[in-house]
Amino acid sequence: MNINERVAALRRWMRSRGISAYLIPTADPHNDEYIPAHWNCREWLTGFTGSAGLAVVTQTEAALWTDSRYFLQAADELSGTPFALMREGEDGVPAPGQWLQAKLRDNEVVGCPADMLTVGMADELTGLGLKVDTNGDAFNDLWTDRPALPMGIIDVQDERYVGLSVSEKLSRVLELLGPEAQHRDYIFNDLGEIAWLLNLRGSDVPYNPVFVAYLVYFAESRRFVLMTHLETITPAARALLAEAGVSCVLYGSPLALIDRPKHYDFNTAPCLLRAKGDVHTPSPVAAMRAEKNEAELQGFRDAMTHDGVAMVQFLHWLDEAMQHDEAVTEVTVDERLTAFRAAQPGYSELSFATIAGYGPHGAIVHYEATPETAARLEPRGLLLLDSGAQYNCGTTDITRTIALGPLTDEERRVYTAVLKGHLALSRLQFPLGTTGLQLDTAARADIWAEGYDFGHGTGHGVGSHLCVHEGPHQIRKNLRDCTLIPFRPGMVVTNEPGVYVEGRFGVRIENVLACVPSRTTAFGEFCAFETLTLCPYDLRPVCREMLTPVEVAQINVYHERVRSVLMPLIPSADTRQWLEAATAPLQ
Repeated sequence: MNINERVAALRRWMRSRGISAYLIPTADPHNDEYIPAHWNCREWLTGFTGSAGLAVVTQTEAALWTDSRYFLQAADELSGTPFALMREGEDGVPAPGQWLQAKLRDNEVVGCPADMLTVGMADELTGLGLKVDTNGDAFNDLWTDRPALPMGIIDVQDERYVGLSVSEKLSRVLELLGPEAQHRDYIFNDLGEIAWLLNLRGSDVPYNPVFVAYLVYFAESRRFVLMTHLETITPAARALLAEAGVSCVLYGSPLALIDRPKHYDFNTAPCLLRAKGDVHTPSPVAAMRAEKNEAELQGFRDAMTHDGVAMVQFLHWLDEAMQHDEAVTEVTVDERLTAFRAAQPGYSELSFATIAGYGPHGAIVHYEATPETAARLEPRGLLLLDSGAQYNCGTTDITRTIALGPLTDEERRVYTAVLKGHLALSRLQFPLGTTGLQLDTAARADIWAEGYDFGHGTGHGVGSHLCVHEGPHQIRKNLRDCTLIPFRPGMVVTNEPGVYVEGRFGVRIENVLACVPSRTTAFGEFCAFETLTLCPYDLRPVCREMLTPVEVAQINVYHERVRSVLMPLIPSADTRQWLEAATAPLQ
């Protein structure tokens, strides 16, 4: 079936059940950012491949909401389908619930699979006067070749990079849940939280080393139970769980039938869990996990070293390829960089789909090249390359924008403004407890000064050999819960300002930072950032006259560190020579 036929089939299914509108979130029962193929129903129905979006289908209309990262991509992929693009955040664009309110009459029903709709979203729709039905799953009936549930191997995380035992983490969780924990059955459904708590890793979710599971605390017996695919647990993982007193039962056991009020986070847990008397209780794990311990931070440093070697090898190869007029496309870039990473110790997979956008494609914030769409690189203009990897010691995320040849004056000025914003955030010192909302301006001020801005956040948390996008903290200009989280030592965050000129070019520069103690003065404790990423900036696009002496010194100190750490690890003399030139002091 093509997209039009799938929508028509869904409408027939809805009519047969008295459902007037069907909600298709980008969701699975665990609120993952990257969705296992089994739950990737929104992509199957709409053809839109971005990682964020929500579709709604009525008998006469269809619409898809997504954020500014995907406006250009969604407009392209939805062309010729029944779906109207709803650009979240733009003036006049209603939220999905408001749109449904306007389209439906009293007592008409909104349907959604119970494992894809969070309890919080269901309550929000009900609060708008809409009737919600989560009985039945249209995709079980219509998606005839729907992939099976993922069942990857569950194994232990390298003990050198965990810092705390499973027992220590579980004890701390109970402390944070408070005295009431003795009376509460609590369900953890976030896969990153479960993997981190249990010092286990898996491979059930694309790009994220997690496994499909629930972790349940039964207060009466004071025990933790892991619900997962039992046959996938390695002997080492079983022994680790047994040592911590965690027992295991089969994934899919009916949690809704637990005969006591359950506590869980309504904003992330699916309606599948819901029963009368359940209580909304946010998980304390995200805040615990955000402050990395020294073992985890060392894992990041090791991962960034491996990644830095791969990046330098790739950048040298790319320069050589462009000088010799080799046929290089955006897909080739992805393949070659992945090959360099795969040769590094402890590499397992990418941490997200590589974004290699040349020229106009660089203006598509989360562009993903395919053999059909991949542009050939020419010896001019800019290549925006955002990529990352999973190593057994840590997770990486890096963006470099690379000059392939002559640039326009605007490209050079924009590149320099973005670099200045990136440097400003990196060198900032700030009081303990400063929020991401407050930090954001440091990265934008130089970009604003040139008359530009960007719609995405400046920084997100990163997991310790876990999810590349990890909460609860973010750096961005929007007032949200995630931007009001106080920064504390140990918190890891990206620094990735950018500018995107639609139809022409994009610039983004990204490193991963760790919040560290700086000094104590009469005005209190201050923090700074340690830059974890190790890779040269491309200085060829820089407008030297736009840089201050402080910025020049900052670049030179960083490049000296990159050179001293990576040079002994690079086997090729030619690549070492390239690195020497790429990190030569800027005069």
